[in-house]
Amino acid sequence: MIQTIQDLKDYLRADFKNNHEIYKKNIFKEYLKGNIKVYYKFKYLYYLRIFEYCTNNKKGVFGKLRYLVIKRKFQKLQIKTQLFISPNTCEAGLNIEHLGYVWIDSSSHLGKNNILLPRLLFGKKSPSTLTPPNGNKCLINTGNNVYVGTGTTILGPVNIGNNVIIAAGSVVVKDIPNNSIVAGVPAKVIKTATPETLKEYFPHLNR
Repeated sequence: MIQTIQDLKDYLRADFKNNHEIYKKNIFKEYLKGNIKVYYKFKYLYYLRIFEYCTNNKKGVFGKLRYLVIKRKFQKLQIKTQLFISPNTCEAGLNIEHLGYVWIDSSSHLGKNNILLPRLLFGKKSPSTLTPPNGNKCLINTGNNVYVGTGTTILGPVNIGNNVIIAAGSVVVKDIPNNSIVAGVPAKVIKTATPETLKEYFPHLNR
């Protein structure tokens, strides 16, 4: 969770490092070259983290006003990009691979270095599911280094381990163990995620 300015810098540094289109790029030059997608990826991640910082620091009149101003800007950006990610749900190293519809509300918690592709829904199996089981704080919990393929639906309560690759079009309704590649409706483990495979999917592992 981003509590301080140093936290904010650390999160942004990790996010940009895990995005190969942003890492070590001059975003202004990319914008001038017409690479609008990279610009909006950068802008969304930047405002997401700024909004998280403001959400967690609303003390005093200035803090509340700052929160309201950034919230309005962030909501406009959500509508433009179709990326609806609630604040304080994603740990550092978030990679939004392509712009496109993503819905992750406050009932989810994603670990470090998660990669998200478009058309994702993080929801719940039933409208009556309100309280996470087994003492968890969230209905959906993912570990570190989780790749979520295009068109995936994840319905909680569910826990996803570390080093997991979820194939495109999967529907996840059961827990997924560490070091797994899953696919299907419902999603099932189809093979083990080897170190070599993980390096293909997660750019930061090669740096």
